[in-house]
Amino acid sequence: MNTERTREPGMGPGPECQSGAGSRTGSGLAPGRGGPATGGGPADSVAIYKEIARLIDEGRRAALAIVIATQASSPGLPGFKMLVFPDGATLGTVGGGALEARIIREAQDTLARGTPRLVELELAPGAQDNLGMTCGGTARVYIEPIVPRPRVYVFGAGHVGAAVAHIATVAGFRAVVVDDRPEFADREKLVADEVVVSDLGGAARTMPMDAGTYVVIVTRGHAHDREVLAECLRRRPRPGYIGMIGSRSKVRATFDALLGEGFSQEDVACVHAPIGLDIGAETAQEIAVAIVAEMIEVKNKKQ
Repeated sequence: MNTERTREPGMGPGPECQSGAGSRTGSGLAPGRGGPATGGGPADSVAIYKEIARLIDEGRRAALAIVIATQASSPGLPGFKMLVFPDGATLGTVGGGALEARIIREAQDTLARGTPRLVELELAPGAQDNLGMTCGGTARVYIEPIVPRPRVYVFGAGHVGAAVAHIATVAGFRAVVVDDRPEFADREKLVADEVVVSDLGGAARTMPMDAGTYVVIVTRGHAHDREVLAECLRRRPRPGYIGMIGSRSKVRATFDALLGEGFSQEDVACVHAPIGLDIGAETAQEIAVAIVAEMIEVKNKKQ
């Protein structure tokens, strides 16, 4: 689906209530009965909900704006929906014109804040929140952020990796376990949202990542750890959290090798290694708790 367009075909021209043309009578601040002819029909809603499902699956964000009530004349009727992406691109409509432009800005602010909001706008000149429109009505629009669970890639399906995936899932992360050994990357044995059997370096190079991605490197050997770490450090945008297991001497040796390959001190400084909060963890499960706790700390500090 092309999310660069601002209106799907068939969603109507987005009446703007300018000079009274195209204005529609609202519902007296009550939910409407039945869908309007354009802008909020069942087919349009299905397209938006399908896109929301796609966003969640891909770990991307957007905000859903729904006209829930209108009074007097308004360019959008109850049920009109619009999905707003972080860059301001939209799918659907809440009526077009100045009202829609304002709702796009409000939706972007809602995404930044991460909490739902109810916006009530006066459409008549001279009123509070004046949009300079001639409709003379009021529109209430509910805006809800669509924020998928943060994704964590766990490289390594050994005891620690399996425990990390399990605890991360309970803590609200979308856990993806990656290992090149089919007998370890077993969906029946692991508690995770997704299990991938793949070359570790190749997966780190090609799997979708962004600044909101978390990476936990707990493979079966130093060479694999270094390969995955190098690929993650090359990613742009770079994952917001990269952690690697290992003793301080192993971490130092890995960092020295990466510096010798051309990575900067700033690059390796962003890596959480040794990984996890210092809680004196000893068992695989305790180490996993320390790792996920550090991920939660990073996530909450970002907010």
